[in-house]
Amino acid sequence: MLDWAEKYRPKNLNEVVGNNDAVEKIRRWAESWEKGVPKKKAVILVGDPGTGKTSSAIALANDFGWGVIELNASDQRNYEKIKKVAMFGAVYETFTDKGDFILSKEGGRKLIILDEADNLFGKEDKGGMRAIVETIRSTKQPVVLIVNDYYELTRKSGMIKNLCLTVRFERIGENGVKHVLKNICEKENVEFSFDALEKISKHSNGDLRSAVNDLQSLCTGRKKISAENTSLLGNRDLRTKIFNALSDILKSRDVEKSRNAVLSLDETPDYLILWLDENLPLEYRGPEDLKNAYEKLSRADVFLGRIRKRQYYGLWGYANNLMTAGVSLAKNKSYHGFTRYRFPLWLSKMSRTKSMRAVQNSVLQKIGRHCHTSRTTVREDILFLFRYLFKNDRVFAVGMLTKLALEDEEIGYLLDEKPDSVRVRHLMEEAEKIQEPKGEINVFEDYGKEEKEEETEEKTEEAKKIEDSEKTEQKSLGEF
Repeated sequence: MLDWAEKYRPKNLNEVVGNNDAVEKIRRWAESWEKGVPKKKAVILVGDPGTGKTSSAIALANDFGWGVIELNASDQRNYEKIKKVAMFGAVYETFTDKGDFILSKEGGRKLIILDEADNLFGKEDKGGMRAIVETIRSTKQPVVLIVNDYYELTRKSGMIKNLCLTVRFERIGENGVKHVLKNICEKENVEFSFDALEKISKHSNGDLRSAVNDLQSLCTGRKKISAENTSLLGNRDLRTKIFNALSDILKSRDVEKSRNAVLSLDETPDYLILWLDENLPLEYRGPEDLKNAYEKLSRADVFLGRIRKRQYYGLWGYANNLMTAGVSLAKNKSYHGFTRYRFPLWLSKMSRTKSMRAVQNSVLQKIGRHCHTSRTTVREDILFLFRYLFKNDRVFAVGMLTKLALEDEEIGYLLDEKPDSVRVRHLMEEAEKIQEPKGEINVFEDYGKEEKEEETEEKTEEAKKIEDSEKTEQKSLGEF
């Protein structure tokens, strides 16, 4: 069966539901391309999944008669891949569907779409961000970057903010989602109740693609759907559930209510304790209440530690009771009013630093391999000196870049620079001119070389003294 989300994807910008301001901005940006190459050659579409970012980009290409080159998260988006697929199309005007390059005035433009551009990580995507920046700088074709996390994208490249126009897509309202579902049902000859469409819309939480997928799953094998059928849909939005659970625990003093709040929560106590730790100070305004609640949370953390260390999963029940009923009863009064709960800072930090930690481990592994030592030894004893030399000695930096085959992200880590910074780019250009030496590589070979030269000089001087002594001895024997 054909995917309905694809089947009913908007064919033009007028069919895009919601985000009228965003649609109008990208339309004006495309019109500027029709007049020539604009100052902002690329546009970043930012928003949650299912808000119409990719659909709007494709609809834009249809409206202006542009071809589409698309790279998504399933592709390897490393430097060479992006350079081959995207940059060639950008620099060399445009090309036909057969791959023949032609001028823009003869064949129109190509829209280069890089989906999930914020999701570049791992060895497969190394150099991808540098290729994206180079593509935008030199492009003669419009470029669209589609991202969910704008911070993650700009953290990897500080230059990309100035190079691109940023357009934000908001979650689609329930009325907009219901309107789309109603049209699909009519086209597929499916009878429906408005209560069913309303429940599907609420369940999607503004994600239109998920709403269409839910509708298709309910209509499979049916020609009529009702509100009762929607009970078959699973719980998708974990954040809404965790927010409800936090409210039941922190706002009431009802033991059963607080304990039942986490029964349907498909997460471990290790996850729940982070949410409580982050949001307790926002809810418990009394110092005594806050102290008592954190004592219960601390005891729960002790049990979780024993579970991790000894694998005694039977202790989860004690930890859960302390985090729910214990925290709920720790306050002397119930707190009312709306509280905006926050996502745990620790989880956000670990998510943002995931790629950086991967780069650090790669650097440690490369240095350790050539120093014949472990990553722990490199981190504790070698890395500080190595980074100091790498930052301050250009000859050392270029030599190590070549010998260790460092990538742009790894060079940026050692220099405390963005991977696409001018300093990183200059180092890589200089290293490309140097042919990689053959044979086994030793990080400290220069220092060893000096010691060998000094040792050779000492041996030469010693041999000369022995030779002079032998000549003197021979001369004395001759005279005798």
